[in-house]
Amino acid sequence: MSTLPQLAESETDQERVRLERVAALTDPATIRHLEHIGVTQGWRCAEVGAGTGSIARWLADRVGDHGKVVAVDIETEFMAGISAPNLEIRKQDITTTALEAGGYDLVHVKILLMHLDERERILGELVAALAPGGFLLLEEADIRSIQRVDPPSPLLTRAASALESFFYFGGADPGFGMKLLPAVRRTGLKVLGTDCQLTAIQAGTPDIQSITLSLAKLAPMIVKAGLMGQNEVDAAFELLEQPSDTVIYTPITVSVWAQRTND
Repeated sequence: MSTLPQLAESETDQERVRLERVAALTDPATIRHLEHIGVTQGWRCAEVGAGTGSIARWLADRVGDHGKVVAVDIETEFMAGISAPNLEIRKQDITTTALEAGGYDLVHVKILLMHLDERERILGELVAALAPGGFLLLEEADIRSIQRVDPPSPLLTRAASALESFFYFGGADPGFGMKLLPAVRRTGLKVLGTDCQLTAIQAGTPDIQSITLSLAKLAPMIVKAGLMGQNEVDAAFELLEQPSDTVIYTPITVSVWAQRTND
């Protein structure tokens, strides 16, 4: 039987750990892209879907006393304890309340649009939030890549397929990462670069929690929907948590950065 429910004292703690693990795997690439874009002193930045605030903290240090960072999320408790004179933590749902038009030199969004029903509309509003010459950095996942396992495991492949199906049922697009580039091009922004990140993680290591905690979060609904049985879910957790040579890919993260022209 899986010991996953004992990994954290509450659902909130589990979600914090999950977000921290995802950030640990993806933030190094995000920071490289931000450095390439040239984020510097005095910039006004929006970090949308800020999670635990790891990138918001980095941006606040980067833009300095004369810059400003707005960290936006519908759940801000995971950023508790983060503070800086140039950092505003804002509880805001961007599906109902858009960012200020023309207010930012940089807008960054990571693994968020894929979960939103009206992602194309929201993308247009993110573009509208850019000041002339401003930059948009979007990073979205392709969940389908976690079906790659070595040595082959029909059970883990089934679990990955169940995750993909559940995302579809909930109105998300688990393959949106692969659609991100044309979506950005349709906005009229000048695309400056793209990149993909894929990480191999081994069963029984701390990094595997980025996958096990995601599965744990959705497992009750996956079982209820009939996508997997509870015994299958428990067996998948055990296989992922026990140290072995099993390696599974994290979701591919596709990054696209683009610029608004000086209109």
